[in-house]
Amino acid sequence: MQLHDYLLVLRKRWWVILLTIAAACVGAFAVSKMLPNTYRSQAVYLALANQADNGLNIVLRNSMNSYRELVMQPSVLDQVSQSIGLDISGERWMRDVNIQPRPDEQKIIIEVDAPSLDQSMAMADAVGARIVAEVNRINATLEGTARINVERIQPARLLSIQPNTRINVMAAAILGFVLGILLAYLLEYLDDTLKSSADVERFVGLTTIGAIPSVE
Repeated sequence: MQLHDYLLVLRKRWWVILLTIAAACVGAFAVSKMLPNTYRSQAVYLALANQADNGLNIVLRNSMNSYRELVMQPSVLDQVSQSIGLDISGERWMRDVNIQPRPDEQKIIIEVDAPSLDQSMAMADAVGARIVAEVNRINATLEGTARINVERIQPARLLSIQPNTRINVMAAAILGFVLGILLAYLLEYLDDTLKSSADVERFVGLTTIGAIPSVE
């Protein structure tokens, strides 16, 4: 097949592509509306050394992952949940809470998924407060004046809502377009009937010199 033949197939079976796109979009829209909403909140904390000391800054970067581990424990998250009056187990919090230490930026990003915005924001702020408390507890056991302090620079705010119906429908439209093209060519491949003189020429490899018109 030449390029002209491929374009001819698309022009002849445009309805297949359009129907596939429509079906994919309707399906994506329906599924998105059926799924319950999940609200993701994000809070940002900054870890800073109280002295301009290279060694202390190295300790800070190496300690940020340990701050995460101090909080990401079922027993600790149970306590955090009780502190804000939520009846959610620590094991469940382990699935819904994501703490991302970023040593290069000296930031700790906290993201929480929950079925309501208020709950998601409360959980994110509570986890951040627990990290601050754990760091202060460690500081209280240290000798000397060198300290690492963690402070909130962004309170919990809405980051996203899932499912995102608009994004899902757009992705479905693209997928439907690709599948529609493949389906159009598949139908063309399975169709072995001869409908025009050009089809006859391709089938027998000879030039058509005449045609008998059909009459009713």
